[in-house]
Amino acid sequence: MVSSSEFLIIKRYLFSKKKESFLKFISFFAFLGIALGVATLIIVMSVMNGFRVELFEKILKFNPHISVYSYTNENDLDLNAIKKFLEKEKFQIKNVKKIVNSQGLISDGKNTFGVVIIGIEKQDLANEDFVKNKNTLSDFKKGSAIVGSAIANRLNLNSKEKINILSPTTTTTPFGNIPKSFNYNIVSSFQSGIHEFDANYIFLTFEDALEFAKNQKNKISINIQLKEPQSVTLIKNKLISEFKNLFFSTWIENNKTFFDALIVERNVMFIILTLIILVAAFNIITGLTILVKNKTRDIAIFNSLGMLRGSIIKIFFIIGSIIGIVGTFFGVFLGVIFSYYIENIRQFISYVFNIKIFPPEIYFLSKLPSLIDIKSILFISFFSILITFIASIFPALKASKLDPVKGLKYD
Repeated sequence: MVSSSEFLIIKRYLFSKKKESFLKFISFFAFLGIALGVATLIIVMSVMNGFRVELFEKILKFNPHISVYSYTNENDLDLNAIKKFLEKEKFQIKNVKKIVNSQGLISDGKNTFGVVIIGIEKQDLANEDFVKNKNTLSDFKKGSAIVGSAIANRLNLNSKEKINILSPTTTTTPFGNIPKSFNYNIVSSFQSGIHEFDANYIFLTFEDALEFAKNQKNKISINIQLKEPQSVTLIKNKLISEFKNLFFSTWIENNKTFFDALIVERNVMFIILTLIILVAAFNIITGLTILVKNKTRDIAIFNSLGMLRGSIIKIFFIIGSIIGIVGTFFGVFLGVIFSYYIENIRQFISYVFNIKIFPPEIYFLSKLPSLIDIKSILFISFFSILITFIASIFPALKASKLDPVKGLKYD
């Protein structure tokens, strides 16, 4: 407990007189350093968490959780057999579909860029989460295509317009071998929320995609989406034991390196940004050491009056701790507010300065994500307060060891 006399001394030292403005200056920067360090850590952790969760959800919505291929003959891919097996095992399946996956080339008049061609049945496409308006699928039939929104914007395409796609397969002409060209009517565009997909994917009917991908290897696969994506390993092992002539890959295997990189980046950022709090802690040590030096006479008087050594330690420890605790809580407040409105702030800065912050073609997502995690905030707050406690111990111990005789030598 803090006695009334100790409380009055702490209050006086924290709100020092004008002639001790230098101490106020150092204390203010120690407070500001901790607040900014904590706020920066919360903001970065929130963005990293949001980026990982948002990208994780988008990829799982767009990509299959389990992909099934044939080692030899694509006719071995029996969709009904796999469906019946999954139903028999009572797995929580969202949908199972057969698709055609191929590549093509499109020209925007100046440049040619590659696209991914996905052949899919209309009813399967209607079950996809990114298809917001199911009514647009009424015209999705042979000779039609649905393109990503970024492709539509790049080529300035509207519905009912035609798009020309070049196939990797060639046809022989009097002038040599040239790529086959296919024309499709644009039915609509889709927006998945991931720029990488919106800028590269085109959906055709299964029949059209088969014709487009003719003579290409491994063009047909069966895609399985689960209600619980984390259970892919168990289901994959069951499928392998049942269908030994087929090859299975999961979303975890296909994206393992990417998600591992995100975790490593998050941890490294935490370590680097923690240095901000450590630097601020040194400011607390500096401020308290100067305070002890300036208050040598006062400390000597306290000792002469019989104040216990523990009380002196307590006074200076509490002063440093108060700076750290108040700075931490202010940093938490600042970090949470900034994290909550970070997308609005990004849009405002982009509009005012006419610059691109968080470009979607680099970071995959169309907006800056943020996920405020209470556990992360509590851990950062605890870590910050612990550092300030440790930083306050040394000056407090130094103050308690001052010799009262030397302190009053010239008085």
